Amino acid sequence: MDNKDDRYETTDVVICGCGPTGAMLSGYLSRMSVKHVVLEKEGGITTDPRGIALDEDGIRLLQGIGIYKSVYSEIGTCMQLFKFIGGTQKDLHRDAFLEMDYATTEGGTGHVGFICHKQPILEQHLRATMASDFCQLRSQCTVMEISQDLQWTYCRYRDQDGQVHALRSRFFVGADGKTGFTRKNYLEPLGIRMEPAHNAFYDETWVALNWQIDLPTQKSHPDFALWSLGYSPQDVYDLFFPANFRFICNPLRPAVCGRFGLPSDRLWRFEFVVRPGEDPDEMAASEKTMEIISPYITHKGKGFGLPQDVQYPEDCISVLRSRPFRFAARDCNRWSHGRVILCGDAAHVFPPFGGQGIASGFRDAASLAWRLSFLTRRPPHEQANPPHRHESVLEGWYRERKQQLSASLASTIENGRFVTEANPLRIFLRTCYLFVMNLVPRWRRELRLGRRKEGLIRYRYEEAQDGDQHHHGPLAMPFMPELNGGLCLPQVYCKPVVAVGADRARGGEREREGARVFFTDDVIFDVRKTGLFQLLVCLENISELDDARETLSSVNDVVVDAGGTEDEICFDEATYLIQDDRDVSKLQCDKDLNSAATDGSMRDLLAPVLPPPVYQLASAEEFAGSPLCEGRPTPQGYDPHYLGKALGRGLQYVIVRPDRFIFAACRNSDELRTAVAAVVGYLRG
Repeated sequence: MDNKDDRYETTDVVICGCGPTGAMLSGYLSRMSVKHVVLEKEGGITTDPRGIALDEDGIRLLQGIGIYKSVYSEIGTCMQLFKFIGGTQKDLHRDAFLEMDYATTEGGTGHVGFICHKQPILEQHLRATMASDFCQLRSQCTVMEISQDLQWTYCRYRDQDGQVHALRSRFFVGADGKTGFTRKNYLEPLGIRMEPAHNAFYDETWVALNWQIDLPTQKSHPDFALWSLGYSPQDVYDLFFPANFRFICNPLRPAVCGRFGLPSDRLWRFEFVVRPGEDPDEMAASEKTMEIISPYITHKGKGFGLPQDVQYPEDCISVLRSRPFRFAARDCNRWSHGRVILCGDAAHVFPPFGGQGIASGFRDAASLAWRLSFLTRRPPHEQANPPHRHESVLEGWYRERKQQLSASLASTIENGRFVTEANPLRIFLRTCYLFVMNLVPRWRRELRLGRRKEGLIRYRYEEAQDGDQHHHGPLAMPFMPELNGGLCLPQVYCKPVVAVGADRARGGEREREGARVFFTDDVIFDVRKTGLFQLLVCLENISELDDARETLSSVNDVVVDAGGTEDEICFDEATYLIQDDRDVSKLQCDKDLNSAATDGSMRDLLAPVLPPPVYQLASAEEFAGSPLCEGRPTPQGYDPHYLGKALGRGLQYVIVRPDRFIFAACRNSDELRTAVAAVVGYLRG
């Protein structure tokens, strides 16, 4: 191996594949200053809009790499309602037997439940986040060979000119899809295989079709019947391609359809099942797809008082894609072998009913990135004890992800069973069940919440499995369940606390800043902070601030005593969040705050080097009036106290991982000391 050092270019991480998952991983690695190379076999971003749905976790992770402001202006729009329509009538305007409202802000992330996006634009923005001194994107490069030893992975790839290059890295991540080289050619011979993720569901072939819709006009289509009834071109479009997403639970041929992208894009997705005995490629041909979809875009003339049925003009419809796909629920038995890792569709695939494909890949990437960050910080010769430490860290990663995958799959299966059910008795029982559920307001609300009724995911701590031949050392589950660890940290809205008198002293600058509204993630994980893990201090009111700062000061020595550094966890970067939703900055009677403003003791807290680390809850109305709400629905059902309720009373000191999961939530300095020592112990191995 000594001679290899001279023949191989060296980096920390190689990512094979630059689809949404690979690009998201690269974006987070760049923010964490991890050097990496991305190898992509295609020459550019695909123009084919494949995935179209992204849930609120995915939106939150886009926010985490700094592209939230483009989500609603360029990438997509809120999906609003999921309407489940029964029966065999091909009418998109039929009353739904079930509606799930994903326009509300009730999921605990501060975001709407789903957006429908245009994948090529999404990928453009993801790639923009990769641009840094830490990333090299190499397009039109095909991986030919992968190998590894205890310290390194090695790959050989061919570039667009046919030249072969050798690349050495600490870790190799296969984000190259379900048919990619990493799993198919390297890991499957080593015993990693794709397995059914659920014994009862789901493996069928569907056709996925994208249309670009143009508006007919009286000039282009003078004989179109609805002009005489006063319809405008936009009215016609809204009639034939209505807003909201529809799950067509037709036992003869289940289907899913709805708009995606920006409203101005006028893009339409229609997916339908291929029945046994039908040829998938034939069913994706234009003649067959129009035969199936035409009844849904044709309205009975009698409904308008017209003698003939009315169909949307076919010459206003452009087919962007029409392809058969096999939808299944599968994931790999293991997602890593040594230093080679699978991520996204390379590790798992979903059926289409839950909009979880891209979002699951994003979760993989965000939770993997910070682990790779600390695993690559020490040089290879500084071996962890035991030397296979990276294997237990990666095993802990994919065991956590498998738990969330199971939760996502459960909602996908529930939606899928609604759509694909063909048994008349079961359909009747389902109808009766939903009728009863809708009679009780609390149950009706749970139905409308859809998958969000379960709340944010909480990981379950798992011990090492005895006899696992691939396991070395203790299982690395990086959270403390006894201290409320493992819960995904809720995100709420907040605003800076401005001390009375400070705004006068600075010419009103602080008063203007105090009017700003932030997502809590953006202040906890401000890009100028250096600590991998961050500390959130949740206080009931401003009077607890001084005691909390003294507690942190008394515990700060634990980091150094445990052998840690400030780039792992830095108490000076702690964020303070006041749970009192009154306007703290205007409380003239609060002597602690006023005196602090007068004598300057809060000057460090309010210094402009970082955003003010003292914040308080902001209301839905304040968020609605801020730039963060532009292009999205105003917050409905938002609970500013969601975070405090999820933590529980008295849990003030919250150590948060970069993937927004709680490592530990502590009541006092003793618990905080224990938790900080555990953080350093985990990161130091």
